[in-house]
Amino acid sequence: MAERRIVKSAELKAGEHTLIELGELLAGTQIKGSLKDVMHDKFLYTIVDEKNYRRFMETEEEVDEDDEELLVIAEGDGLGHYHVDTEVAEPGKYYLILESEAAALKRKIKIDLVIWKD
Repeated sequence: MAERRIVKSAELKAGEHTLIELGELLAGTQIKGSLKDVMHDKFLYTIVDEKNYRRFMETEEEVDEDDEELLVIAEGDGLGHYHVDTEVAEPGKYYLILESEAAALKRKIKIDLVIWKD
């Protein structure tokens, strides 16, 4: 797999999430780079495969019925800037999910990721 770079800005609306498709990735694929809010405001991020993205989108009732934990390959815990450095364990389609902690504030997130497989 050739190296691929994702460089873009994403609007993150208050109380909602934004989805960035990372594409079909093979086991052993590396994902490195940075995610940052232009105003250094706090936000959350998660990188998941397709199955876990569907679970992420479940309602609270559906989550209560499902006793499995959401499996993520990388996540951020509320900072305004992250350095991403992770490896894909299972092949499949992957997604970057961005979320705002504050329901009243809109965010603009700069994404700069490099994806490659040796």
